[in-house]
Amino acid sequence: MHLRWSRSQARLFQLYAVGLHARSYPKGRPGIRRCFADLDALQLDTLPILGRSHDLVIQARVDGTHPDQALDLIHQERLGFEYWDKALCAVPVRHFPASRAFMQAEGSQWESHRAKHLAKHFPGAIEEVYQALQARGPLSSHELKGSKIAQGEHRAWKSTTAANSALEVLWNRGHISVSHRVSFRRYFDLTERVLPPDQVETAPHTWEEFQTYWLKKRVQNAGLLSLSGDSESWALVRDMRRGKSIETLVERDELAQVEVKGIKSPFLAPANAAASLARAEQAALSKKARFLSPLDPLVWGRNTLQKLWDFQYVWEVYKPLEQRRWGYYVLPVLCQDRFVARFDGKYDRREGALHVLSYHPESDGFSLDHAAISSAFERFLGYLGGERIVYPKTRKGRRSALTPGGSGRPR
Repeated sequence: MHLRWSRSQARLFQLYAVGLHARSYPKGRPGIRRCFADLDALQLDTLPILGRSHDLVIQARVDGTHPDQALDLIHQERLGFEYWDKALCAVPVRHFPASRAFMQAEGSQWESHRAKHLAKHFPGAIEEVYQALQARGPLSSHELKGSKIAQGEHRAWKSTTAANSALEVLWNRGHISVSHRVSFRRYFDLTERVLPPDQVETAPHTWEEFQTYWLKKRVQNAGLLSLSGDSESWALVRDMRRGKSIETLVERDELAQVEVKGIKSPFLAPANAAASLARAEQAALSKKARFLSPLDPLVWGRNTLQKLWDFQYVWEVYKPLEQRRWGYYVLPVLCQDRFVARFDGKYDRREGALHVLSYHPESDGFSLDHAAISSAFERFLGYLGGERIVYPKTRKGRRSALTPGGSGRPR
């Protein structure tokens, strides 16, 4: 299936595909359940600056949520499992049989290298850790350290213990899974004791089946997947770019190929893209401003973001201070079908204060005192569970602050 769209149509469709348009989610836990199922992947990250990145993905779509709530619910109700997708993700449990093909192929290439290195320098460590989990799981690296199991220093890309490396190897191969987290520390147990039996006992996909299945999944998750560039968005399915696999899927109407006016490279979209666009066009765009995660599926493809959305974004957390243009933990601000600003922020739990370190409107965007932005900051403060917002210094050198229930504008 071949489609030709305008830029505005492509934007509208992608917003719909990633749950930011024409979707209505209930507040709190029910909304998290439905949103996670729609997103089909939730990229995880450790930095707890404004909540964690995956928390931010959920709050942009579901009201009444708070940091740590989504991942806790996913584990408590066994809605998903943690494994490689685009990167480290929480993935709905229905995808486990397909993932097993990747696990049986040694999973991440780096983790496969780690396993060989570990077997050479600490023979028996992997089996020793597995037996400990079998007898006493779920366990974390902390409990293994207390029991003195495989605590020899293991140097790979960073220094750790043999036990910690063994946990990673066993998880990468699918023998163990993350049972839950405590203060974001992972607790592992045998996979058959973590995930539902119907998923564990289902025959795994072949490698060829996995590649096709996961490409369709990735396209569904991204909405639009560029056929050129955006290499990170092609993680796990880069081999599909070779040969005629994609061409065959398009010819069979298992995927759609979309040409967007003014953009040279075409995109892949789900097979039902035309029908989804029609639904998206029938719905009015929300006037709410939304603060997006640095790892939101809408911004996965940085090349697509620039070409389709006219928005250049680089997550600068790993850049030295002197090389940062916008700030350390900058969130894109979306309103309707365009990006209107970006801001750098930090939440201080002890003060209950959200510090807006900088705010940068786009050239045709919204200023900090725009009603939609003020309202968005108040909602965001509620998500954080905070009491006040501290804005950047004014031209007169004073810092402005906002408390919930105020005028909706910085004072």
